[in-house]
Amino acid sequence: MTGFVDIPLELLPVIFDSIVRPQHLASLCLVNKSFNEFAIPKLYQRVCIYAWHIEATSKVVLLFQTLSSCPHLARYVSRLEIRAFPRALSSLSHSDLLDLCIRGIRNCVNLRSCAWTRDGSLESVILQALQQCPQLKELEINGHASGYYDPSILAQFSKLSKISLIMPSSQVIEVLPSWISTTGSTLRNLTIICKTSSLITDTLLESLAPNMTGLDQLFITGCPKVTHRGIGEIVSTNRNGLMGIGLEGLAPGFDMTRLNSICKEHQAFRRLRSITLAIPIETPLQTWMSDVMELLSTAPLQILQIYATATLFKAAITDEFWKTIVTIHGSRLKRFSIHRMTISLDALRDICSRCSVLEQLFVVAARHDLDDVARCFAVAQNLRAIHVNFYREVSETEEPGSMMNDALRIARQCPATVMQIGCDTKVWHVRREVRMNDKAELYTEPILTTYENPDIPEQFVVVRA
Repeated sequence: MTGFVDIPLELLPVIFDSIVRPQHLASLCLVNKSFNEFAIPKLYQRVCIYAWHIEATSKVVLLFQTLSSCPHLARYVSRLEIRAFPRALSSLSHSDLLDLCIRGIRNCVNLRSCAWTRDGSLESVILQALQQCPQLKELEINGHASGYYDPSILAQFSKLSKISLIMPSSQVIEVLPSWISTTGSTLRNLTIICKTSSLITDTLLESLAPNMTGLDQLFITGCPKVTHRGIGEIVSTNRNGLMGIGLEGLAPGFDMTRLNSICKEHQAFRRLRSITLAIPIETPLQTWMSDVMELLSTAPLQILQIYATATLFKAAITDEFWKTIVTIHGSRLKRFSIHRMTISLDALRDICSRCSVLEQLFVVAARHDLDDVARCFAVAQNLRAIHVNFYREVSETEEPGSMMNDALRIARQCPATVMQIGCDTKVWHVRREVRMNDKAELYTEPILTTYENPDIPEQFVVVRA
């Protein structure tokens, strides 16, 4: 009898591409020599350590011990994400750990993307080691350099296509113009995430703009000194037009009308596929809606993410706004995200019925409307992922297990295409079991299983400054 281990070897890469958990890939490596040969590259291709991982700091040590002593394994690493790092160690000195990290990174000769985000964990020697990775194209770092690393080293990364800065300090901001000048010809994605920093200003963005004319993606968060002036300068000098933009937590005086005029004059959004916007408290809502509809009128939009800066449980945006968006963009929209505010059932039903290629939908709803909301989902025939955040009245309480029961209620009414579902802070994969009823008829029953993908679900990535 032929067993699983006897399948043709050429099919193993196809099968292994469906395995997402590192633990499962590690088990495949132990099956036999052939499985090991195909699973090892997949296991080491992307290495991620998050703060919530069990014994995360110990795993950092074990990882770099492996990468430093096994260059044949390190060469498979394409993406390295270090989002946890030990502050103190009993078995290893800090200098010894840094030495392991340096030697491990140097062995990652095919490293293309690196994230090193824990505050205070990034040091100059780490950056210098990363500079020696010839294939490095993407760098995401904690920008708090004070006392930890020399910001001038950043300007020596000259061939990056993606830069993400988290909470940059004044020293990092000072070198940003020279850094962008150095790598601007290859830079395609710039992300700056702050809490409420006054360091990022229109003047700074205006100085960066001439060297970012090839930018495809721009995301600015938590920068209350940035107005339409700085953003307008970047979009107006861009050669090809942005493909993605996120404007979150910017200046209270941000004038969407003026940005609309700048974009229209330069056809700046002619390639725009994705946009994330916050509803400002200071601007009259009707004015903001009119400006956004006009701003996006000519964009080939596929992803729309909108959220309220203050918690607005009841519908804030009118049905007419959603209707216009769906009429213009419904044939292309693949992701619709609405956070911190509800929309009416009529608007939700319109989105689900007329957005013919919609794959991801994130909304806010009242629990007592859950069945009606699920019936709206049922008409969206291409949905892959759904997430519902509930708003509750003060008197409402959550019973143990109720979240999973709510998710299952939704899954039972959704099309069979749905593979992921979430409620509030919980996310599950949807698996379907074939069963037989009393009449010997086959049917499928949705089953919720543990979320296994190493990627953080999108609804938890959206920054709501």
